[in-house]
Amino acid sequence: MQIVYHLGAHCTDEGGLLRVLLRNRALLLDQGIAVPEPDRYPALLRAAAAVFAGRPMDGAASETLLDGLLPAQAEDAAQRLVLSFEGFLAFPRDAVTQSQLYPAAGTRTRGLAAMFQGGAVEFHIAIRNPATFIPALSARRKAKGQEPVPDGFDAGALRWSELVGRIRAAVPGAGLTVWCDEDTPLIWHSVLRAVAGHDESIELANALDLPASLMSVPGQRRMAAWFAETQPVSDEDRRAGIADFLDRFALPEKLEVDVDMPGWTDDTIDSLTASYDEDCARIAAMEGVRFIAP
Repeated sequence: MQIVYHLGAHCTDEGGLLRVLLRNRALLLDQGIAVPEPDRYPALLRAAAAVFAGRPMDGAASETLLDGLLPAQAEDAAQRLVLSFEGFLAFPRDAVTQSQLYPAAGTRTRGLAAMFQGGAVEFHIAIRNPATFIPALSARRKAKGQEPVPDGFDAGALRWSELVGRIRAAVPGAGLTVWCDEDTPLIWHSVLRAVAGHDESIELANALDLPASLMSVPGQRRMAAWFAETQPVSDEDRRAGIADFLDRFALPEKLEVDVDMPGWTDDTIDSLTASYDEDCARIAAMEGVRFIAP
C-alpha cells in the first residue's frame, strides 16, 4: 500500500485539492486510489497524536486504523491511500517560530511514516512566499480567537528549504513533492496527479474550478469550451491552455494579495520575495525532492 500525505501548508490549498479528489472518488478507486472522507479522520488523528507522543503503533493497530480509513468497497481494490489535512505538521498557533517554519515537522513526519507499517510513504506540500504567508497565517489565527503573529516578527529568517531539509532527514526513504502556491493555478493538474497518482490522460471533474475562479465569466466559459473540444491528455497541454486563458481573462483583483503586517514596507515585501525566489531554487536542486514548477 502506498500512503500519501498532503501536508498543506496552511493558507495554501484551502481544501481545494481534497474537494477535487473526493468529487472523483469513484473514478480514482477504479485505479486503485482510495480517498477517505474527512469524517474518517478522527481515528487517524488520535493515532497520530499517540505516535507523536512517542507511543509506537504495532502491526495490528496499523491494520485496524487502515481498515477504519478505507470504505468497505475499497478494502480489496485500494493500492494507494491519499490523506489530506493541513494540520498534520501543526495547528496555526504552532506553525511558526521566530526562526522556523513548522518546528515539529521532523517528529511529525517520522510519526506519520511509522503509522502504516510496510507501506511506501509520500509527502506532498505547497509552500508560499513568507511575504503573504505570514500575514495570512496571522489572520487565520485571529479568526480562531488566537494571538496573531506578533509585531516585529522576522519573516526574513524563515526558509522553506530548511523545513524541507528537516523532513528529508527525518524520513529519508519517503518521497517528497513540493510546489509553490503562487504557481498552483498553472500547475494544478500536475499537483492533482502527483498526489492522487491517477493516469495522466484522465481529466478529473472540477479540476478547472481553481483556475476558473481567477477569470471573468466569459473566460471561464471559453476555457471550458476549449477543454471540451480539445480534450488534452497531457499535463503540459493542459498547462499551456490554462496559461493562455489566464493571460487573457484573469481578473487583476483576483491576483492581488493584500499584505497587512505592522511595520512592513514595500522594501520588506520585496526583500522577502527575493529571498523566497532563491529558496525555491534551492529546494528545486535538493536531492530526493520533486519540485513541480510551471
